[in-house]
Amino acid sequence: MKALIISMSLLAMSFSSFAQDITENQLQSYIKALPAVVNWSKSQPELESVDLGNMLGSTDGVDTSVVMSALGHIKEHELYTEFAALTQQYGFTPEQLVTVGSEVSMAYLENVKATLSPENQARVNQAMSGLQSLTASSASSGTRSMTGALEGVKEASNAPVDVSENNVNLVKEYMPQLKQLFALLQ
Repeated sequence: MKALIISMSLLAMSFSSFAQDITENQLQSYIKALPAVVNWSKSQPELESVDLGNMLGSTDGVDTSVVMSALGHIKEHELYTEFAALTQQYGFTPEQLVTVGSEVSMAYLENVKATLSPENQARVNQAMSGLQSLTASSASSGTRSMTGALEGVKEASNAPVDVSENNVNLVKEYMPQLKQLFALLQ
């Protein structure tokens, strides 16, 4: 449990502000890293319960408790060093990869949202709030317990979503690649 709380603290620190702009290089590295990370996680028997593909490339929204515990689970099984070495090959720390993945997913959903019915737009907004809620809960109260963080998630789920316009425009250029990538990971 202590390892989980420590890992949640590290993850919360990686979400230091809303709507961080990502660069084209980060996006391209993310697109390359995601299949390698997912393949690595599938080859680890200790990670059967962790869906890194969903965590890092969700188009249906993210269960923030999974995001918060995934790195803790990796550390608990002493796989963090190996995972960090893998992400470093693509220019990320594990925490940076999670941050970039969240920003890419939110920008992706923002691009998709315009083509949807009002009901489906509401569902997309809810999914985007789930992605952003971890940032909101960590920014508003620093390091929290899992219970406190999840309460913050519930509070933030109705808050407006702050998506970087830069990210939306950048991801728009890569929509065909991202659609194909996310479809492979589903």
